[in-house]
Amino acid sequence: IAAEGFLSAVACRVGRDLDARVDPRWLWKGRRVCLFDGTTVSMPDTAENRAEYPLAYNQVPGTSFAIARIGAVISLSCGAILDLGICRYAGKGQGEVSLLRRLWDVLRPGGVLLGDRLMSGWAGMLLLEQRGVDTVSRLSAHRKADFRKGKRLGKDDHLVQWKKPTSIRSVDRQTYNTLPDSITVREVRVRVEQPGFRTRSVVV
Repeated sequence: IAAEGFLSAVACRVGRDLDARVDPRWLWKGRRVCLFDGTTVSMPDTAENRAEYPLAYNQVPGTSFAIARIGAVISLSCGAILDLGICRYAGKGQGEVSLLRRLWDVLRPGGVLLGDRLMSGWAGMLLLEQRGVDTVSRLSAHRKADFRKGKRLGKDDHLVQWKKPTSIRSVDRQTYNTLPDSITVREVRVRVEQPGFRTRSVVV
């Protein structure tokens, strides 16, 4: 495990060095774009693995694999991994968004984070904005876009206010009270014409 951690750290340092040297023409409108995504890996159900990565509530010892969650921040300009995180599959603070928060110090002010719809949470978008980082992702399945509302910027393109949720599990009450009552979000409907792909999606 120690050797794997060392190799991972070396690889991330190499990735950050590559990203720091990219040709400015590879940036998006002069801005650095990073991708974040996660996946899971399964391991033999041994006592050692269960101690480090406990089985989920619905897994039975001896009949399941121990599972770990992996998340990576990747440079869009050069494709290198800038930081990598590994955590347990289940439990409080073990989701992809929580894993991203452990890694987002690698993001720089003025940059853009591109992720899946899990990245479109109210708190995460606000906290990244406070760091000077914009978020681009598909709209969460829990929200519906209504282009009749908000400030119209063009066809299927507008600015809307997202009100602060009544509670945010990832922050304490004192921090919650300091957060603004709403954030401004741009919603754009994107149509994909390529056969076999989703034909319509809202990006925020």
